[in-house]
Amino acid sequence: MQGGKEKNMIKSNITEHSIFRGAADAERALARLGMRCAEYAKGERILHMGERCGEFGILLSGSVQIVREDAGGNPVTVAHVDEGELFAEAFALSGEPLSVSVTAAKDSSVAWFSAERLLAGEEPIVCANVLRISSRKNVFLNERIGHLSRRSIEEKVRSYLSAVRKSSGKNTFRVPFDRQGLADYLGCDRSALSAVLSKLKQRGVLDYHKNIFRIL
Repeated sequence: MQGGKEKNMIKSNITEHSIFRGAADAERALARLGMRCAEYAKGERILHMGERCGEFGILLSGSVQIVREDAGGNPVTVAHVDEGELFAEAFALSGEPLSVSVTAAKDSSVAWFSAERLLAGEEPIVCANVLRISSRKNVFLNERIGHLSRRSIEEKVRSYLSAVRKSSGKNTFRVPFDRQGLADYLGCDRSALSAVLSKLKQRGVLDYHKNIFRIL
């Protein structure tokens, strides 16, 4: 059972999130949106593909994976959710069934909010902020489609790393995937991806250690 002090700390942290930017009374907005917190153990399924979710979440701690099944029924990681990020809002707001599953990659804590209450219009500033964040995520999704449209694995790797480099503004940067996660994101086999990265490293195109890359 969470103590009052811990609950107040959680509320304080959540009200600083960008979805409450500009809200006249963030704590009132928490109550109006029916905020609830939930804990999930590593490997636990948070949301199941095919179900409808009436809530969207903010990851308070831990790490979450968005997983889709391929034609053979094998799980493929399509995205990672890090601390402070919003997730499931597109499905919650649209009312459409989930086309993905959501799993805790680490022990995680999530703050959940009612999509129905958000759409009721009682907190228009929060609603606008959520829609703005969701729109940006759709832009990132389009970027991924652009990477996947490349013909070869090398072209996919170059396209993705070039985009991350541009976004970070640095030649050395960290990507939010391990090797398997990056292979899933780029829609290729892990061993084939590793072979391409090794070849690019030998050719002096890039250097890397785990998920830290440097464009040469």
